Amino acid sequence: MNSRRIAIIVVAVIAVVAIGGFVAAQTFLRGDKVPELGLDTPAPSAMASEAPSAAPAASDPGSATAAPSAAAGDLAGTWTIAEGEAGYRVRETFLQQQADTDAVGRTSGVTGGLEIEGDAGALVIAAGRIEVDMTTLESDNGRRDNQLRGRGIQTDTFPTSTFELAGPAALPAELGSADVDVTLPGQLTLHGVTRDVEIAAQARLLDDGTVVVAGTLPILFSDYGIEAPNVAGLIAVQDNGSMEFRVVLAKG
Repeated sequence: MNSRRIAIIVVAVIAVVAIGGFVAAQTFLRGDKVPELGLDTPAPSAMASEAPSAAPAASDPGSATAAPSAAAGDLAGTWTIAEGEAGYRVRETFLQQQADTDAVGRTSGVTGGLEIEGDAGALVIAAGRIEVDMTTLESDNGRRDNQLRGRGIQTDTFPTSTFELAGPAALPAELGSADVDVTLPGQLTLHGVTRDVEIAAQARLLDDGTVVVAGTLPILFSDYGIEAPNVAGLIAVQDNGSMEFRVVLAKG
């Protein structure tokens, strides 16, 4: 084989790799600039039903304010998740170069609830559990979602993730007149592995009597036996990310 033919083959291989890399980058690195889930994130049902020109509904957490007249003692009792959203956030890389945005996956398959005990000024979350249907996670790219079914968090093998409150979590007395910070100690089960965690969250009592809670937790994948996906050495996922959630709880 002469040198000219070898050069042509080398150029062709480089072109194939470059095109493949471009396609892979377009497939996996075009994440939206999705804000973190928070107290003011519109609920999925509100987003689906609200017309573009409609004014925010009074029950929309983005426009509602804490209810100053709510009696803190009324918070004691059983609360059930009426609706919620949870997901992941992770930075992808192409040839070890970080993307400009994060890959974000979300699901509204969130169930559970909590128990609040005590008197006004001395309330605690005595028990609580959140379960997430991991098989319903969706990002802005179906190919990425398909990868996660058999790789990474392996949703086909580990279809659910749970958080179980491990002990009482104090509720600040200001809840009802202001947003409050709450630390939730508990056990997170992800990818079949259970670890002790503390989730930093915020809570708000809304005018309609519901409570919205949102939080985030940094995740080191190796802690949960998760192997960060890697596509032919071109596209990779960093070895850490975050879990985030937002739930609306109704009493009774």
